[in-house]
Amino acid sequence: MMQLFGYDTINTLKVLMLLMETDAEFEFVPINIRAGEQHKPEFLDINPAGKVPVLRDGSQHQTESNAILMSLAHKMNWGLPEDPKEYGCMISWLFYQASTQGPHFGQIEYWNKLAKQPNTQALTHLRTIANRTIQHLDDQLKGRQFICGKNYSIADISLFPWLHIHDHLGLTIKGANNLELWLERIGRRPASMKALAFLGSNSMFDIKN
Repeated sequence: MMQLFGYDTINTLKVLMLLMETDAEFEFVPINIRAGEQHKPEFLDINPAGKVPVLRDGSQHQTESNAILMSLAHKMNWGLPEDPKEYGCMISWLFYQASTQGPHFGQIEYWNKLAKQPNTQALTHLRTIANRTIQHLDDQLKGRQFICGKNYSIADISLFPWLHIHDHLGLTIKGANNLELWLERIGRRPASMKALAFLGSNSMFDIKN
């Protein structure tokens, strides 16, 4: 049985969403990153980078959430576009999420909620970038049900969690009608609801947008 090492994080939620979509059997192994458990020797043996999530499948330890999504999608034969253009689109958005959306939204979370002294200048700059991301996604979704067309894919899964908590981050999607519909569409999926519920009612993801 696969094991998912994770915590109440955006990147753990991504993997949970795909596991729920595929009805995969797995064991969840909580790693309390707020208590520093990711730096303990026994976890560093699993991922020397000291990061969650990690998906253990037999002797293989897959790290990096979007890489886990790719690996799991191939293993389960789920959500991989057959059309080369759609496949290329999916890969592009996975990279965009990892290089742009994730880091900037994550820094907003840090400076807005976790830092002892919030940095107003940094928040203003980061929210400007986040608003561009929201507009970019809204434009991409014009005339589309999902990021790369009519089919739901791991690109959608990777982008959903940060946008699901936009209110928590002090961001607005007002006027981004395509994006709002996309969020509702994904949020209503049984697998999405199961994944959100899995992390518990005290999770930062238990937020009604």
